[in-house]
Amino acid sequence: MRSLIFPALAATLLSAVVAGSAPALAASGFNPCGYDVSADTVNLRTGAGTRFASLGHLRKDDDVTVDRASGDWYHVTLAEKSRGGLAEGTVGWVHKDYVKPSVCMRLD
Repeated sequence: MRSLIFPALAATLLSAVVAGSAPALAASGFNPCGYDVSADTVNLRTGAGTRFASLGHLRKDDDVTVDRASGDWYHVTLAEKSRGGLAEGTVGWVHKDYVKPSVCMRLD
C-alpha cells in the first residue's frame, strides 16, 4: 500500500509545483507574457501576407502581444512604442518566424 501512495503523492506535488511556476496559456492559446521580435528588422503589415502594405518596421526586442493567427502570420499589437518609430497600440501582422515568446517572470 505504501508503494502505491508515495508515487501518487509525488505526482500530485510535482504537478502542483509545475502548475504554480509556469504561466497558463491565455484563453487565445498564445503566450500571456507577449512576444519579442527576434529579427533585426521586420515589416508590420496591414494583412497576413507579403502582398499587404507595410505599416512600418519592428526592431529586434520590440514587445508585441498576439491575439490570433492566420496561417503562418500573427495578428499583433505593439505593447510599447517600437524602436522603428511605430506608436504603442499599433496593430498589424507579422510572420511567426520573426517573433519568439517572451519569458514570464513570476514575482511572489
